[in-house]
Amino acid sequence: MLDLVEKSIRKIAPLSSQEARFHRRYEVLANCKRFHFPQLYGVLETPFESLLYTSLVQGKPPRMHQIGEALGRNIAELELLSHLYLQRRPLQDRLQLWSMDFHRPWFLLRPRFNYQRCLAHLEKFARQDARFRDLSRAFSELRPRLDLLADASRHSPRCFSHMDYLRKNLFAQKGKLQLIDWSEVKVGRVGFDGGAYLGALFRRNDMQRFEQAREAFLHSYGDALDSRFAVEDALRNLGYIFLLTALYHCLRPETLEEYQRNERLPLLREKHDYLLGCLDRTGMPITFSAT
Repeated sequence: MLDLVEKSIRKIAPLSSQEARFHRRYEVLANCKRFHFPQLYGVLETPFESLLYTSLVQGKPPRMHQIGEALGRNIAELELLSHLYLQRRPLQDRLQLWSMDFHRPWFLLRPRFNYQRCLAHLEKFARQDARFRDLSRAFSELRPRLDLLADASRHSPRCFSHMDYLRKNLFAQKGKLQLIDWSEVKVGRVGFDGGAYLGALFRRNDMQRFEQAREAFLHSYGDALDSRFAVEDALRNLGYIFLLTALYHCLRPETLEEYQRNERLPLLREKHDYLLGCLDRTGMPITFSAT
C-alpha cells in the first residue's frame, strides 16, 4: 500500500502556484545528504488548483532549540546545491525564476515583512504601559538601515530558500531531519534560511535559550558554509531576514496581547531591546557572528 499525501493549492488566475513551480524543480534536492525530503510522485495542474503528490513523512517534531547545530550544516548544504542548480538554468527558465525571487514586490508587500504597520498599535499600547514608551519611534528609525541590508542582499548569491522553519515542518527520524512544506519557498539568498530559523526561534523562546541555540547554529553554519560564499555576506543576509521576521512577530498586536495576558511583558520588552540593538549605525548586523 502506497502512503500518499495529496496537497491542493489554490491558484491565482491561471498561474501555477509558487510551491508547484518549485516542485517541478524538485531534482535540486536529489543530492542532499543531510536533509531528507518526501518523495515526489507528481505535480498536476487544473484551471483552479495545483495538486502535489508526495510520500507520507513519519517521525517526531524536534525541539527547535536543540537542532541548531544540525540545521547549520543542513542549510549550508542546501544553499550550495540550490545555488549551483540556479546557475545552470537555461534562458527560457529564467522568467519563472525571476517571478519567484524574494525581492519582487508581491512578496515584500506582505504583512510579515512590513513591521511598520504594527507601530501605530504599539504607540497606542504604550499609553497604557510606560515601559513601551518611545519604542514606536525607535523601531521606525530602523527602517533605513534595514533597507541597506535589503539592497546588499540583492547582489549576493542566489539559492532556493525554504523560509519556514517551524516545528510543524521538521521531523526527526533515525538521527536525520526531514524537511517538508515548501509553501513559502523563494529564490532567496545565501543566509536567508538561517535568518528564518532564528526568527522563528526568537518568537517562542526566552532569551537565554535563544542565545544558546543561536550560538550553536552560527558556529555550525559558519564552519559548513562553502568557500564560494563570503561568510560576512551570508551573515548579513541572515541578520536581515531575522530582523524582518522577528520585528513583525514581536510587534504585532496579537503578540502584545498574548504577552500581556500571560503576564510576560518584561520578556517582550527585553526582546524589543535586543532587536533595537541588532544593527550598528551603518546598518550592518552586529549580533551575528560565526565565531
